[in-house]
Order: sequence, then structure tokens, then C-alpha cells
Amino acid sequence: MSSMENRVKSGLREHGITCYSVYRMPGDEEGKLLMAFPARENSQLTTSKVERALNSLGVGQFSVQSEFSRLSAAFLHLEAVLGARTESTVSESAQ
Repeated sequence: MSSMENRVKSGLREHGITCYSVYRMPGDEEGKLLMAFPARENSQLTTSKVERALNSLGVGQFSVQSEFSRLSAAFLHLEAVLGARTESTVSESAQ
């Protein structure tokens, strides 16, 4: 597992989110990650909670799918994309 996957997994754990595995999609330059969460231990988990935890890690701006995928009975799966945006958005009052 690379440093990005380790950082994401440990960062989620620090936010109280149990993550079984983090897998970086091969050949993808955007930085797509596939995460597996145990379904029983994360019954109250939401995608927005995962997105907030990922974005608080300080490695970049993540966006996640709006719903979990169930690829097996025991795990919830979620895909996240690390964006290339480096500047913050401009509020309407500043325009």
C-alpha cells in the first residue's frame, strides 16, 4: 500500500471511521480511490461524513459518490476522486 492509501486509511480511523481497505485504481491519473467499509461497524456512516474526513487530511480536495456501492454483503464500497483544484472557490459577494 502506498503512502496515499496509508494516509487515507489512518486519517479515516482518526475520525472514527472504520475502513477495511483503500485501493488506488491503477492507470488513473485523476487519483481515484476505492474504499471498503465493514457494513456492521459503520451502520451510521454517510458519504458526506467520509468526504469531510477525507478533505480534512490536507492532501487535496476529494469528491465522493453520492451513495455507497454494495459489491459484497459484508462491505460498503465508496469511490473517491482526488481533484486537482488548488484554489478555493470565490464567493458571490467577492465577484
